[in-house]
Amino acid sequence: MNREEIRSKIKEIIATVADLDPGDIADSAHFFDDLSLDSLSLLEIGVDLDYEFRLAAPDLDERIKTVQTMPQAVELVATMLEEKNSRAEVA
Repeated sequence: MNREEIRSKIKEIIATVADLDPGDIADSAHFFDDLSLDSLSLLEIGVDLDYEFRLAAPDLDERIKTVQTMPQAVELVATMLEEKNSRAEVA
């Protein structure tokens, strides 16, 4: 899955949680300043990301707390998918 596909799915998740149109979410959007999300919304987004991308990461809750922008969210998911694939190759 490439970063554009990841970005698109993240926008869909955020749109559902925040009751927004995915098209209204800029690629560079700041979750708190631009989208008016709160920490509870961010946790819900984290749960949805875990489910959508099947991340199964025990530290996702901690890692998602550091995310404040769309680029950071895309990078986090891409990194976690790479880590997941690496674990699968070792197993």
